[in-house]
Amino acid sequence: MKALVVLLALAASVRLPAAEGPGEAALKFLRGLTAENGVFAVGETAISPDIPADRRADIAQRLTRLGRQIRPDDLRLLDQKVDGDLAGVLVSQITDFDSSSVQVHAVGMVKGGDKWLPAPLPSSFDSTGLSLRPGFLKRAKALEDWMLRARSEQVLRLKEDSFALLAEEMRKLRSPDELHEASPDRLAADFLAALRARSLPGVLALLGGLEDQRPSEWEDAFQVMARLMRHAKIDHPGWRLLAAPEAARAIVLTEHDGEDGLVSIVALDPADEAPGSVRPRAVHLPFVRSEGGMWRIRLPEELLMSAAKARDLHDEMEGDVDAEIIAAFPSKLRDTVAAVPEASPHAAAKGLLAAIVGPSLQDLVPRLGLDASPAAAIDGLVRAARLWQRVHHPDQLVRPVLLEVHESGDDACALIQMFSASTPEKTELEAVYFQRDESGWLANPGFSGNSALALVKEDDEFKTWADRQRPLREGDWAGSLAVRLGGIAADSAPAEDETRRVVAAWREAIVGQDPATMLAQSACFDDAAGLSRLLRNSGYEMLGRQKGEILGVHRAGRWAAVSMRVPAAPGDDSADAYPLYVVAATPGGPRVLPELDLFDPLTRGREFLNRKVWERLAARLPDGASGELESIYEKHRTLAAADREQRPKTAE
Repeated sequence: MKALVVLLALAASVRLPAAEGPGEAALKFLRGLTAENGVFAVGETAISPDIPADRRADIAQRLTRLGRQIRPDDLRLLDQKVDGDLAGVLVSQITDFDSSSVQVHAVGMVKGGDKWLPAPLPSSFDSTGLSLRPGFLKRAKALEDWMLRARSEQVLRLKEDSFALLAEEMRKLRSPDELHEASPDRLAADFLAALRARSLPGVLALLGGLEDQRPSEWEDAFQVMARLMRHAKIDHPGWRLLAAPEAARAIVLTEHDGEDGLVSIVALDPADEAPGSVRPRAVHLPFVRSEGGMWRIRLPEELLMSAAKARDLHDEMEGDVDAEIIAAFPSKLRDTVAAVPEASPHAAAKGLLAAIVGPSLQDLVPRLGLDASPAAAIDGLVRAARLWQRVHHPDQLVRPVLLEVHESGDDACALIQMFSASTPEKTELEAVYFQRDESGWLANPGFSGNSALALVKEDDEFKTWADRQRPLREGDWAGSLAVRLGGIAADSAPAEDETRRVVAAWREAIVGQDPATMLAQSACFDDAAGLSRLLRNSGYEMLGRQKGEILGVHRAGRWAAVSMRVPAAPGDDSADAYPLYVVAATPGGPRVLPELDLFDPLTRGREFLNRKVWERLAARLPDGASGELESIYEKHRTLAAADREQRPKTAE
C-alpha cells in the first residue's frame, strides 16, 4: 500500500502542462508515431537542417521501430524536467495493468519560439544542431543523465506498483462484502456485464483478484483476460459465448451448496464463421469460496487454453450433453429480455427489420415470440440468427427491405427483399411470420419457413399467398417502391430548396445503407431499363457510402440538379468524383433519378457512360428536354473544374 501512496503522490504532483508545454507535445508526438510513418515523423522533430540524408534515413528507421511499440491509448505523462528551452519528458506505457507490459519512453524536447518539438532520437538531444550554443552541451548532458536514471527508476516502480493500481480499480467496482454475500447467479450476471463493458478490473475482481492470497490459476486467468480485452475481435469459441457483442445469451441454470457452485450460460452467436454451425451452445462457470468466504469464478480449462485448442475441443464435445440446459434457453432468454409487441403486424415487421440491422442479436430478441415448445422456439431463434448473419456478412452489403404484409386473423406474413448492393437487381425474398396475442404482434416463434407455418392457423392460405408472390416479384421486386415516370412535364423543375432537400435525404440513405428510404426518394422511367439502371446505380453508390458535399443547385425547364463532390472510400486513392444528381417533379413530390448518372468525365470510360445517358434521354423525352439538361450539365462541369482547381490550394 505504501508503494501505491508514493505513486499516487507522484501522479498528483505532476500536472498536465499547458497546450504548448513539453509534456503535452511529447505525448502528442508519441501518439502520432506508427509503424509506417517514421519518415514523416522526422519532419516533426527539432532535427537540424544540416543533417545529411543517410543520417535522416537512419533516424526514420529508429522512429519507425519505436512506432511499432507504441500503444497510443496506454500512454500517460509520468514526469518532466525543464531547463529553459530544453526539457526531458518521461511517458509511461502500461497495458491492462500488466507488469510485463511496462515501458517508459524518454523524450528530449527543444523549444523554438513558443513551440516545443521533440529531439529526433529518444533519450537524447543529438542531431538538433544546437551543440554550438553556449552551455548547451552541459545542460543537454544533465537532462540526458536525468532521463536515463529516472527512466530506470520509474520502470522498476511501475512494475512493482502495477498490481496495487489494479487492486485499487477493482475495489472501486466491487467490495469484498459483495463477494461474501452475493449469490453465484448474481455474480455471473455481473461477470457478463463486465465483459460487455470490457472492464478488466471488473472481470478480474470476480476471478479472485481481491483475495488476500490470489488463486493458483490467477496468472493464467490474468493473461487470458488481458488479451481478451486488448483485441476487438474475439476468436475463442468459449469466450465468444460469454463476451461476443453479437451474441444473445442468458443464464439458464444455477446450482450451489454454499461452498461450490456452477452457473450455466447458453448463448446463440450469429457471427459464427461457419453458417451451418449457428445454434445455441452452453458454457459452464464453476464458483468456489475462498478461505475468507468470498465467491470467485474458477475459469474452466477450456477458457484458459488457446483459441485453436478450444476450437478442437469444441468440435469433440459437440453432442447432447447440454441438451436439457439448451432446451431451457428460449424461456430464460425471454426472462432476460422482455418482449416489445406492436399494435399491427406492419409495425412489428418494421421494428424487426430495424433491429436486425443492429449490432447484436440481443437487439432482435424483444421482437421475437418465444412462447412455443423448446424445439420450435430454438429453431425459430436459429432462423432469426441466420438472417441476422446474412445482413452482417463482412464481405457483402445486404439490407432487408419490407415489401408487403399479409394479415389474416391473428397471423401475418411479411415479404422481405434481401437487397444486396453488389447485385441489387436480383430478387432475394424472405418470408417472416408474425403472431398476435393479447399484448400485440411479435414474430412467430418459428420465425420463417415450415417451422413458422406449423404454428399458423390458416397455413394453406399463407403458403398459397407466399408462393404466388415469388413469381410476381421475380425480376421486379422494387417495382412498387420507386416512382415510375412515363414522362416529365415541361417547365416543372422543382424549387431549389426542395431539390437540395431530396438529394440530401437520398445521400443520407445511401450513407446509412438504407435502401428502403433511398428508393422512396427515387424515380425512374416506366420501363424495365429504368428500374434496372436505378437499382444498379444506387447499389454502386451504396457500396461507396460517402456522403459528399453539395457544390451547387441548378434549374432549367423540367429539370433541377445538384452538383456534388464525393470523395473516394477510405483506403481508395482515387480522385474525388463529381456527380450531377438529376431531380424531377413527380405526383409524390421531387425525386432523384439515379438512372441519369452524369459525372464530370475524368476518363474515357466515364465519357462513354455519359453518352449512354444522353441516348437514354433522347429515346424517352422530346429534344428540348435533352437541351435543358445539357445546359445544366455544362454549368456542372464548370463548377467541378473550378472546385478541382481550388482543392490543392485549400489542402496546402
